[in-house]
Amino acid sequence: MMTADMSERRVSPWLVLAIVCLPVFIGALDLTIISAVLPDVIVSLELPVKEYLDQASWAVNGYLLAYAISMTFTGRLSDLIGRRSIYIGCLIIFMAGSYLVTEYDSELLNSWVARFYRSVLDKRPPRLEERHLYLVIFGRIVQAFGAGAMVPVTFALVGDLFPPARRAKPLGMVGAVDTMGWVLGHLYGGVMVRVFGEYGQDIVDAFKDIGLSIAPPSWETLFILNIPISLLALLGAVWALRSVREAQHAGRFDILGTVFITLALIGLNLGLGTSPESAGSASSFEDLQGTATDYGPYLLGGAALAFLIFLVIEARQRYPLIRLGLFRSRNFSAASMTNFLVGFCLAIGLVSAPLLVNFRAESPTSKHIQQAAYVTGWLLSGLTVPMALAAIPGGWLSERRGHRLPTVLGLALAAIGFTLAGLTWEGDTSYWLMGAEMAVIGIGLGLTISPIGTTVINDAREEERGVASALILILRLVGMTVAISSLTIFSLDRVDQLVEKHESEQAASLGDIVEESVDVQFESAVQTIQEMQFIGAGVSMLGLLSALLLRGGPEESQQAERQERTQHDMARSGTGG
Repeated sequence: MMTADMSERRVSPWLVLAIVCLPVFIGALDLTIISAVLPDVIVSLELPVKEYLDQASWAVNGYLLAYAISMTFTGRLSDLIGRRSIYIGCLIIFMAGSYLVTEYDSELLNSWVARFYRSVLDKRPPRLEERHLYLVIFGRIVQAFGAGAMVPVTFALVGDLFPPARRAKPLGMVGAVDTMGWVLGHLYGGVMVRVFGEYGQDIVDAFKDIGLSIAPPSWETLFILNIPISLLALLGAVWALRSVREAQHAGRFDILGTVFITLALIGLNLGLGTSPESAGSASSFEDLQGTATDYGPYLLGGAALAFLIFLVIEARQRYPLIRLGLFRSRNFSAASMTNFLVGFCLAIGLVSAPLLVNFRAESPTSKHIQQAAYVTGWLLSGLTVPMALAAIPGGWLSERRGHRLPTVLGLALAAIGFTLAGLTWEGDTSYWLMGAEMAVIGIGLGLTISPIGTTVINDAREEERGVASALILILRLVGMTVAISSLTIFSLDRVDQLVEKHESEQAASLGDIVEESVDVQFESAVQTIQEMQFIGAGVSMLGLLSALLLRGGPEESQQAERQERTQHDMARSGTGG
């Protein structure tokens, strides 16, 4: 007779993981997909690009913010309610958001927006085209709430499906899938819109030949495609997760803590005005400022206050959103700090190459801008693709040699890559050399993904895996955000200092003033980018020192696995097994 345990083992954990990683990839893809098509979105809505580009950027920044916020509490919800329920619910939310993005011209939705302005805000509703834009942004935010939540739940599922000694490789796989998604999103969006523009009529004719009538494909098609793919993934997830034990733990959901950590994240992101996603397309140091406003200091002050209140609440709660005692563990704290610093280093890599490429562009014509964007895409792929791929051998090393070795090795490689870039990047440096050095940085950072994730999840209790998984992702995003903001302040001040220094040195022999001024600006910008690489090397070494505190390896993981099995057997016998 087949027992319940035998039916639970029917689906391979690797197959379950492969199925649930598909929506994670799509959600990460959508994180960056719209940045490539944003001008097309604005034009299709019949709005002036220059006037509405800042507002439209909320389709990017709003997604990232909602993506991060959803991680903060859905990890905990999955601990309380169960992974399967939360994962499937979040996938449905993502599908609903994808549908809403394409329904921006719905009469019903637009009438609701108009009613909201009149009844709630007591204002005259914006014109129809603006309402369309706001509905696109709203749909993107709904998407992000579903997409962001699936990532920590998938990380936590690894903890449920695999014993401690075998978690490193699957965690590396999830990290690689997530990274590859947001790496390829911009490229995928740009390529697809170009294909739609050149071959749109051919696609329409091909469907007509088989008796189907479709509208010419456009940027909306990218979101329409999400729906059937996500539907297939949903059916696969329902089938695969049916055999996964729906572990539910005692406790209550910390609503008050969730509110204040959400306010802190919103204040931090809006106050800094920077976006890790948009950093990769910065064409000047001023572009790094993003949507920063004069209210930035007040927003940051509010974020700090909200975070302090959050800490007080968590210290007093019987069932906190994040148990602060987790950070008393040396392993957990060291992994968390290292993860934050890895995010900081990643932001430096994402920012520096696009800046140098754009400064080297011969002129601000559309042709040279397109060429710069093309080169930037390849250089960033040189950083991020090796990073994603290196997550898998990082897991292999972690399982065999412990968590400290691959993390220290990875950060040492990153430091070497940054140092080489700082020494060799000039105004005429070969892009092949730049790409090779970016690859060294990417491999180094990629090696840290699996051991850091494994350390954090193994160090958390079974009922805290969802929260621990969320912290892995949030700390990296916060590290990237803080890095971009601090780099902006540094670079703007540093360029001004260098320009003044160069001009004072050349005051006696200016020659052609215009040409000299351009040369001074360019040389100062290149020197500042070089110094950013040395900052990256220094932060990598700080991360390496933090990683030296990591403990845990095959022996500790096997011991934890034995303890977990004993607890599981005791729980089964206690329920009448």
